[in-house]
Amino acid sequence: MTTRTTPTSAAGELVDAPLIHLERLSDRQRAGTSCCWCSGTPDRRFPVRILRLTGVRLYAFTPCTGMYGVRETAS
Repeated sequence: MTTRTTPTSAAGELVDAPLIHLERLSDRQRAGTSCCWCSGTPDRRFPVRILRLTGVRLYAFTPCTGMYGVRETAS
């Protein structure tokens, strides 16, 4: 029996996550002090990786991590 694996995108493991438009993010979201999706208080254990985006650190609010599959990273 063959088991299928879920393909991952080049952006990582994000699942059904809303597209992030850098130009639409607030200053707080770009600075990593607000979630990049909901503007809630982000958890630094959950960085949101964007393809080759330098100088910007995006983080996710804990409920968003569960919805969109953001993995926790070791600090």
